[in-house]
Amino acid sequence: MRTRLLAAALVLPLGACAAIKGGDPDVYGTLSDQDVSIAARLMQQTLEGAPDGTTRRWSNDQTGHGGAITPVRTYVTEGGHFCRDYREELATTSAEERFLHTACRTEDARWVWI
Repeated sequence: MRTRLLAAALVLPLGACAAIKGGDPDVYGTLSDQDVSIAARLMQQTLEGAPDGTTRRWSNDQTGHGGAITPVRTYVTEGGHFCRDYREELATTSAEERFLHTACRTEDARWVWI
């Protein structure tokens, strides 16, 4: 579930905001805890080190689910926070969805979806 993916996130006082754009958010409810863990790790690694336009993929052989993260834009907010817009693709046994999200980097080098 999406809330599990975000459970470790801290709320930031950022000058930017975002919403899920595109796709059906109900697909998050079909992900297992293991799917969420794999996807969250990939999101952190990709947003921290991959250039814009680079796609990194994950898959879980146990559930048959997978996905991808592609950073599409990197910028600094007026408050000095590094942020990235990124595309997320999810493929479950019953659906394939695409979303556009924004995440910003905390002082402890964690990327938090906003």
